[in-house]
Amino acid sequence: MGDDARRVITLLTDFGGSDPFVGVMKGVILEINPDAVIVDLYHGTAAHDPSEAAFLLVTSYRYFPRGTIHVAVVDPGVGGPRRPILATCDGHLFVGPDNGLLGPIAERGGPSSVRAITAARYFLQPVSATFHGRDIFAPVAGHLSLGAEPDRFGHPIEDYVRLTLPRPSQSGARSIKGEILHIDRFGNLVSNIARDDLELLASGSPITTLRVEIVGRKAPIVAYYAQVAPGAPGAVIGSADYLEIFVHEGDASRLLRAGRGAELVVSSEKAELGV
Repeated sequence: MGDDARRVITLLTDFGGSDPFVGVMKGVILEINPDAVIVDLYHGTAAHDPSEAAFLLVTSYRYFPRGTIHVAVVDPGVGGPRRPILATCDGHLFVGPDNGLLGPIAERGGPSSVRAITAARYFLQPVSATFHGRDIFAPVAGHLSLGAEPDRFGHPIEDYVRLTLPRPSQSGARSIKGEILHIDRFGNLVSNIARDDLELLASGSPITTLRVEIVGRKAPIVAYYAQVAPGAPGAVIGSADYLEIFVHEGDASRLLRAGRGAELVVSSEKAELGV
């Protein structure tokens, strides 16, 4: 097989690791294209909630080669009237349910970047009412990895489901309010406040200190984890360029008893100068 057969396929689901669902999807893909390179992006995203998966997809896809096929399945409406769709963005392909999961990606890709998947000849038959990951999304990804063009899978649509990820808002003259969108395995609380938001908040004053408050606790914003004592909370710009709340060598979600949706406020304060 040629180089096209070695295309990368990522999998992002809420399936977890205690059932064979992910493995079966891989089997379907490999039956179609034995040379496909399959990467498990993440299978622990919040069950039945496309918003967390959408955030993880938006912050992750650009680290893969152009031409990568990303399969995302968080699908509480499986078997119902919601459509399977195929989106394109920045030279990447995205396959998943039309429930908002691919909405933020589609918005980046332009008005003609989304297609309804209607070509049943690419599906695994019979199609189960409970496992479209196996019967629709995996085989479509497999055929895409062999070079099938997106227009072979269905017609362009513009009425796909939009999902707007929460944006930070102004909270006073010198503060912004955000919320937690994701908790990683270390218990770090990843917010929707980006590096650019913090730079804008700090602009206008040459000497500024930024502090964050969440569930009544204040924490300094530092450059790296070890700048606070073990067991103490802090905040840092994480690898995805979003502000995250952490506990050095601990679990912020447990210590602060905060989860997804928790609000945080970042305030700009004038730093005190020493004499």
